[in-house]
Order: sequence, then structure tokens, then C-alpha cells
Amino acid sequence: MKVRQLMRLKPKTVTPDTPLERVWQIVSELKFHILPVVDENNRLKGVITAEDLLKNLVPDYRNFFSEFYPDAPTIDDIVDQIEKQIRLTARDLMNKKVYTANSDQDVFKALSKMMVYNVRILPVLNDDEKLAGFIVEKDIFKYLFQKEKHIFAKLQKLKQKKSS
Repeated sequence: MKVRQLMRLKPKTVTPDTPLERVWQIVSELKFHILPVVDENNRLKGVITAEDLLKNLVPDYRNFFSEFYPDAPTIDDIVDQIEKQIRLTARDLMNKKVYTANSDQDVFKALSKMMVYNVRILPVLNDDEKLAGFIVEKDIFKYLFQKEKHIFAKLQKLKQKKSS
């Protein structure tokens, strides 16, 4: 089975210049919390995940314990940092190192890549290197379960025979 047969189509995307507030809003509404960043030709430039947003935006807890960390920033430093973060765009937040699948690739290759790189979702590119959709680990497992359902049924029958 090919990736194109299992991939989800038409993912929400943003451009590199999309402001932080809009990125945050879209990611919070997404089911899978991964937002592809594409250029005007729909070429993948990076992805933003909920984790990326949190890592970039949640202040380091040490900032609030200056008595334990002598070099901790002052309140003014923290306010300055927040003001800078408000001006961030998708370009500033996106992860540029993205593992992808090709729409004509075998599903097992995509699953292998997910397992090797410990990701659950891969953006899918077509032959022109444009974003075509994404493939989700859960969908691959669902497909595999359906495909091999007869094996589970046989195992269940054997188990029942053995116990009787």
C-alpha cells in the first residue's frame, strides 16, 4: 500500500510570515498539533508543533527563583523577552529539520521512518516536493490491523481450542 492511499489531505498550513498569535490559535484547534509552514508554492519549509510553541514561549522556571539563581533575569528582562516573543512569526518558531514521506512511498517505509525518528506524523510530499497531506501512525496501524484481522481471528480460535 502506498502512502497516498492512507494520507490525510488538505492539512491546515501557514506561511513563514504568519504572526505568533495566529499560529497559536491554529495549533490549539488542530487535532494532531502539527502545523506545516509552506511558501507561496506550497513547498514545505518547516513544521510547528504544540511543543515548539511551549518551548519557545513558556518562561524558564528558574527566572522566578532569583534567590537560587544569581544570574536570573530581572522582571524588566522577562517583560522585554515577552515583548520580543509577541512579535515572533512562524519562521521564528518552525522546526526546519522535518522528516517527510513521499506520496508514492510504501507505507512500511513511512512507518519505519516514524519509528526511527520517534515521530507520529509525517508530512507527505508529492513528486514536485509540494505538500500533499500528512500520514499518521495511528492510520497505518489501523490499516495493518484490518489487513491482518484474519490472523487475529485464527489465533483466537486456536486459543479457544487449546483452553477447551
